[in-house]
Amino acid sequence: MSGCTSAILLGAIAGAAVATLPGTAGVTLAVVGGLLGAAIGARYGQRQMGFSLWSLAVGAFAVPVVTLAVAPGADMAMHVAIARGLVHGALSPAWPGVQAGAYPRGFSAVVALLSPLGLARAGLLAAAASYLVFWAGLSAVLQGPLRAPAARTVAAVAVLLSRTPQIFFDWGGNPTAMAIGLALFGAAQDNPRYAALCLGGAAATHPMGACAGALLLALRWRTPALAVAGGVALAAVLAALAIWGPQLSPRETAWLRDYAVQHERVGSGVLGDPANIATAVAAAFLLWKRRFRLVAASAAALLGLVALFALLPQAGLYPVRFAPLLLVAVTPLWAHAGAGRIPLLAPLALLAALPGHWRWYQRAEPIATAADVAAIRCVAHETPPSAVIDGAYGDATQWIPALAGRAVTRPHRHVSLFDETDAALARLPKATFRFVGEQLRYGEPAPGSGGEPLCSGRLLRLQ
Repeated sequence: MSGCTSAILLGAIAGAAVATLPGTAGVTLAVVGGLLGAAIGARYGQRQMGFSLWSLAVGAFAVPVVTLAVAPGADMAMHVAIARGLVHGALSPAWPGVQAGAYPRGFSAVVALLSPLGLARAGLLAAAASYLVFWAGLSAVLQGPLRAPAARTVAAVAVLLSRTPQIFFDWGGNPTAMAIGLALFGAAQDNPRYAALCLGGAAATHPMGACAGALLLALRWRTPALAVAGGVALAAVLAALAIWGPQLSPRETAWLRDYAVQHERVGSGVLGDPANIATAVAAAFLLWKRRFRLVAASAAALLGLVALFALLPQAGLYPVRFAPLLLVAVTPLWAHAGAGRIPLLAPLALLAALPGHWRWYQRAEPIATAADVAAIRCVAHETPPSAVIDGAYGDATQWIPALAGRAVTRPHRHVSLFDETDAALARLPKATFRFVGEQLRYGEPAPGSGGEPLCSGRLLRLQ
């Protein structure tokens, strides 16, 4: 993508995200917001970034659109169900009756806009788009505030070589990658209006990811108007969510902090061995070339991020969601070490990235197969809209709300709505159907058996 194209597309995503922040918003507002955002991007976005042949390698992130039936992860089933809610005028069919005055639905807005292609395919396309947004944001920061050579090529190598954020795809963390990318792109802009749109859109996509990317506003201290505009837009969306969004109960707050400590810690392998080796080699080469200031700046950024990661769980924030910022700290070393040798090093680096990319991204296993998706289409025909369907948490049952619009007994839930969804699920009538997916990815199978088989035996009508 050229600089102008990136500005238009990311402006459209940010505009749709902001437009769908109110709980009453629907897909029409997403369209209007997307068009306005694209117009702002065309008018105010930077155009200096040129074309890079090697950056076309990021197209690999779209391969699962043709190789997978749905995007991996229960989280992704939740986000696509929210997209269905945008289309049909509800928060989510997985959470019947649950409403919120404001909710961050930027990623789901992208899915909703792509829903004419089918929600399953739209989810996969939006997941791929999240990595293109992250690549665009990293490219913009490298070329702008950090002034690194071959920014777009180095960013493409970084996204494909590093374990994080590629590993987010395995569990459905793509909104985080998209939000960080939007925030990075906004922080690299020269126009305060467009920076504000990107930072606001990032917060309306994933508040935690937006806060991570917004840390790069510190690099814009020489242009205070831009930093202030971006910071105010971010704060405005976060304030709207704090006032009108879900209110965290003591139980939900405790769960957040416990999960941050137990499951979201960042270790030395968060970027993966290939990225760590590339960083070590680049640093050694630059030290040999006596580029001490550059290496020291990168080391200081790394130490600062490590210190931040240690503090985040105390605030209920997940260090792993901030880990992609490590690429901002190390990729300038890669770029300067490889300067003048990019035509030789870029293809070699991309070849070296293939094994990790295959393992962390292309081999990610969804909880629903193509046969499951076909069975869920049958569910939509064989059950009334008011039906409640029992099934396991870790199999294709999780996709029924998104693809068929039916409630299930064990939907994936967001921590901010634990209390509300508990109450909503308690009000559901007794399940009259049970769905059995082709594979159980995690968790326990649903209890019980027996019933009239429907949909090639995947759906049972309970007696």
